[in-house]
Amino acid sequence: MLRTLISALVVALLLASPAQADNGHRHHHRDGRGYDYARVIDVDPIVRRQRVRVEREVCWDERVRVDGAHPGDRAGAAVMGAVIGGVVGHEFGERDPRAGTLVGAAVGAALGHELAAQRHHRSRYVTERRCAVEPDFEYHEAVTGYQVRYRYRGRIYHTRTERHPGKRIRVRVDVSPVHWHGY
Repeated sequence: MLRTLISALVVALLLASPAQADNGHRHHHRDGRGYDYARVIDVDPIVRRQRVRVEREVCWDERVRVDGAHPGDRAGAAVMGAVIGGVVGHEFGERDPRAGTLVGAAVGAALGHELAAQRHHRSRYVTERRCAVEPDFEYHEAVTGYQVRYRYRGRIYHTRTERHPGKRIRVRVDVSPVHWHGY
């Protein structure tokens, strides 16, 4: 019985040795095609640069000319000139104080209006903040794949992958006879 057990063990070891030589990585189908793993030697990312249009707000300080008087100042100056002219016209209107008042008011209003206009032409400068939206471009880099160099059975191969393969890459193995002998 011990002899039978030892014989069975030797036969089992002999049958298992070809599978162990492949380290269990190869998987073949009946048609001779299968898969195995190869050692990755080098991985280089494939980078694509993209140009993207963006809009940016650009601001600056600008010196701006501002007229001296406010538009409402003209009307106020004309009214003030009319009142002063009316009082002066009334005082100097000997015959008809009412007519002197009216003429004085008209002349005073015209003078007040003219003085306001002259003041209006005096300018000053202020600094104002100005902004505008302008188109610009940004550049972004994106990894679109990987250029992979790997070794399988002593030979070097190259391929491109979508994902980083890691330390090993799965390869398809196609086994076919060198000479075909028909049946």
